[in-house]
Amino acid sequence: MESSRRLAAILFTDIVGSTSMMQRDEQHAVSVNRRYVTVLKDCVLPRGGEILNDFGDGSLCCFSSATEALRCAIEMQQKFQIEPKVPLRIGLHVGEIFFEDGKVFGDAVNVASRVQSLGIANSILFSSEICSKIKNQQEFKSVSLGRFHFKNVDEPMEVFALTNEGLTVPAKKKIEGKLNEDRFRKKRILFISVFLILCASLFIIHRQFFNHADIKNNAKSIAILPFSAIGIVDDNMSDGLVEDILVHLSKVSELDKVISNRSSSKYANSKETPSEIGEELNVNSLVIGTMQQVGDTLRVSAQLIDTKTGNTLWAEDYTREKKQIFDLETEVATQIVNALKAKLTPGEEKGLSKRYTENVEAYKYYRKGRTFWNANGRAGFDSAEVYYKKARELEPDYALAYAGLADCYAVNFKGLSPLDEVPIAKAYVKKALSLDSTLSEALTTLGFIQQSFDYDWLGATKSLEKAIALDPNNAAARMYYGLVIMHSTPDVDAALKQMQKAVDLDPLSFYANWVLARNYYFAGKYDLAIKQFKITANFSVGEQKYVPVWSIGLIYLKQNLYPSAKQMFDQLPAGSNAQLDNFQLMQCYAYAIVGDKERAKSLLEETYKKYTVTWHWHYRTSQIYAALGNFDQAINELEQGYNNREIQMFWIRVDPAFDPIRHDPRFIALLKKMNLG
Repeated sequence: MESSRRLAAILFTDIVGSTSMMQRDEQHAVSVNRRYVTVLKDCVLPRGGEILNDFGDGSLCCFSSATEALRCAIEMQQKFQIEPKVPLRIGLHVGEIFFEDGKVFGDAVNVASRVQSLGIANSILFSSEICSKIKNQQEFKSVSLGRFHFKNVDEPMEVFALTNEGLTVPAKKKIEGKLNEDRFRKKRILFISVFLILCASLFIIHRQFFNHADIKNNAKSIAILPFSAIGIVDDNMSDGLVEDILVHLSKVSELDKVISNRSSSKYANSKETPSEIGEELNVNSLVIGTMQQVGDTLRVSAQLIDTKTGNTLWAEDYTREKKQIFDLETEVATQIVNALKAKLTPGEEKGLSKRYTENVEAYKYYRKGRTFWNANGRAGFDSAEVYYKKARELEPDYALAYAGLADCYAVNFKGLSPLDEVPIAKAYVKKALSLDSTLSEALTTLGFIQQSFDYDWLGATKSLEKAIALDPNNAAARMYYGLVIMHSTPDVDAALKQMQKAVDLDPLSFYANWVLARNYYFAGKYDLAIKQFKITANFSVGEQKYVPVWSIGLIYLKQNLYPSAKQMFDQLPAGSNAQLDNFQLMQCYAYAIVGDKERAKSLLEETYKKYTVTWHWHYRTSQIYAALGNFDQAINELEQGYNNREIQMFWIRVDPAFDPIRHDPRFIALLKKMNLG
């Protein structure tokens, strides 16, 4: 008796109503069956699948890849929508199967069969095991149908439906199949249902008669998770709807915390519960929803959930034309504010209905640009610029598009020096504010430029305070305002408070967390700095992952923990791009601090020979010369950094690397030129 085992993606198919079809019209049923068999072979075999059992009106197939199994399923359903149509339902699962005497067995086969039984004609359902294999593949769109207790399966299982264009999704309330319907379970469900209804009734009566608030204890903190797409939905419409609702809510002063879209977007398709997400983001309420697009019609469902109790505080369904997207944003935001019982000032009430454009296509381009901007990195910023410009071309007076373009040039990601970039950013900011002087985004960028390029600390303070007054939940404005206070005043605690607020509003942001950690270091709060750098490491991607490494290394150097510092700096790689060059300079600095000056000098010389000297090296090089005791060269490098407006230059008043030259008259004169003396 020969047997073998293997792991496989299992695909079960079944022709819906095949028996009644045969009874009604035998010739038609035979035609359908022939077409089914032909398509089955044409789709399964080329994708490396095997047809293990052919039941006439259904089949059992297996694949070595869950991705190929799903692609096969989609291809079959697409072909079966052409006459003669085949009303097929498909179920998929991943698990171990075994063969014995030419027959296939295994619990996984049973599960795939059960999953398939919940389907309807033209549907593709699959288990959570399949879902985990494809969660990062954009070609597959899906929605959870809930958890089901199948016959002969011990634990309830979550089942998903593919929602790609052309497929049918079973209505949750009408799902039937091979479910465990024993009497005890029915009675238990009935008892629980009655109990919940009674509890809900008592809750409503209690609230109405005693006028208790829906949520307590810092309830006015909220995050909006990305809305799930049902079928094919323009991502810019879905993402834009969520972000614009956030923008509206962010400007309501009675909302204690509105989480940035950059952080909340990381929970797209998350399997975490509202309670778990609420705890991670430290908010008491979440908005979740779905969007379906049929032609020019949008169907949106949204609900507000108390993360402490799991209760739904508010829910609504909307059907609107695509051109009404701006009305929809205002309506949803207003209803959320009302559900949270947040009072609006007259200005905030007016702001909820504010529109920046009536051009839906320009809006879509702007939102696409914002998506690329939030992704960070040079490639993302370049793409953001392209889409901002497209938005501006369609809507020449679109203030937000100009603010976005200003962001693209205010930071150093285009390979140009600030002397070349920032004047372009200034022009875009000026244009944005000429169109809308109350645009918090543009005021934030203006404050950043005034701080890091103009060294106009008073001007930066005014711009950022105005930006925060207009949008109290603007994380970037809070972060930059903290930097202004930190670097131009002695009020360290007030500065760190603003930076902590930025982290609270955008808790999963690498930059917000890094800025807070870096300034703990500048403030001499080393334990807090190390803790915060370790948190920052959780959000580091690509080359960013080395920033917390050398940052913690700097702290160990200050604490004279040289072996620990060496361990950190030894992790830094060598390379050929600007960021990795910077890492090599950090290693030079470390060698100089620990007293290995010859090695520091030789590595610095090697770096200059190996890489092209660019405008942005002077700040880091000055740190090395200060550590080597070459104070003249250190100050010369700083003056070059000032002339080039290097981005780090405004750190010099608080950076301990410059303690050896802090009392040098030339250093003091440089501080005065930067309005820091």
